[in-house]
Amino acid sequence: MTHTIPPDSWQINASDPLALTHVLDLPEFAVTGLEYDDRLDCLVVHCTHVRDAAQCPTCGTWSPHPHQYEPRAVRDLSWAGHVCYLEFPRRRFKCARCRRPFTEVVEAVAPQARCTRRYERYLFAQCRGSTIQDVGRRERLSYKTVEGRYYRLAAQHEAETSPESVRRLGIDEIALKKGHGQYVLILTDLERKRVIAVLGERTKEALEAYFETWSLEQRAAVVDVALDLWEPYHLAVRAKLPNARITGDRFHVMKNLNDRVTQARRAIQRAASATEKKRLKGFRWLLVKNQADLDAQEQAKLAEMYTAAPLLGRLHELKEAFRTICETAPDRATAAERLRAWIAEVEASDLSSLRPFVTTLHNWWDAILNYFHDRLTSGFVEGMNNKLKLLKRRAFGYRNFAHFRLRVLIECDGSLAAH
Repeated sequence: MTHTIPPDSWQINASDPLALTHVLDLPEFAVTGLEYDDRLDCLVVHCTHVRDAAQCPTCGTWSPHPHQYEPRAVRDLSWAGHVCYLEFPRRRFKCARCRRPFTEVVEAVAPQARCTRRYERYLFAQCRGSTIQDVGRRERLSYKTVEGRYYRLAAQHEAETSPESVRRLGIDEIALKKGHGQYVLILTDLERKRVIAVLGERTKEALEAYFETWSLEQRAAVVDVALDLWEPYHLAVRAKLPNARITGDRFHVMKNLNDRVTQARRAIQRAASATEKKRLKGFRWLLVKNQADLDAQEQAKLAEMYTAAPLLGRLHELKEAFRTICETAPDRATAAERLRAWIAEVEASDLSSLRPFVTTLHNWWDAILNYFHDRLTSGFVEGMNNKLKLLKRRAFGYRNFAHFRLRVLIECDGSLAAH
């Protein structure tokens, strides 16, 4: 029975004088020798050009007989754990047709680069999920060397990536530098689980200008948008995405309610006597945490709160009732009916701190009820924001917004390698 080697496999005989050339896997070069430098702990692969002629970059004429040679060494992928350099002659020719001198173009090496293209791609891949500084240390390269190659390939990757239509869009913001009012806007494809844009401003005008870069077909393709309750974003979506249904994100709605619950708790504690204040200590997180997530000890503490402070108990009941509506209402109509009943309970209570939240519900009624169509949330966006914060901490912050933007687009492009 005859066994054959698959077409994408190959075998080399060690006695073949071209064995090292085959292993090098760079068709432009032939290996003439190997040298190991013990002092620098690096391997030097001496090469020569396979072709005797070079093509003029101006007129395309092939010109033989180089008239000038200069030694050139470039970094390549490591061999057997050793830093590896390719050493070959850089050749100069004079075009036989246009009479202009030119330097031979080597496809394996980018112009003016000090490493092969495949080594640049390797560095780029290593930087994903790691820091540039760590990659530089592992590869014995300076930070600036790795940084320059990473961001050059990142910009090239972005330019070569054609935009795809988005059906479900998530919009949220993140602080570029915490405490300094520097915010950027993150747009996410909720279906493909990837970041599609990072805008330097969180304004209505910036968001509209970005949507203007989309074709009419791309804008018409968006059917759902999940975002928080900030009006400029809603206005920009209504103006530029004609078919989009805007959903007020449940996370932000519940956060708004929990903020009001906290304000109500503080007001109740301020009005209490010194003795009552001591009894009311320790109830802060019980009020805002989901009751279903409380352990046995916390459940006992919650029961104590109901006895010690009936008003806090009523506050907790209303908060849990709202959460139950969000989790159990089967459709928009049922949710609207239950929310109206809930609002009536709040208005009949003595908890005036919840009245601003009722106003929020009235102001954003349609957007909040849109959640009950198919329960779309920007939960993935919030999770992505946590990843972006990790990227910032890992890099000790970004002073260059362009670098931050490229880093986010590469690290959060939805591929498995990015996660």
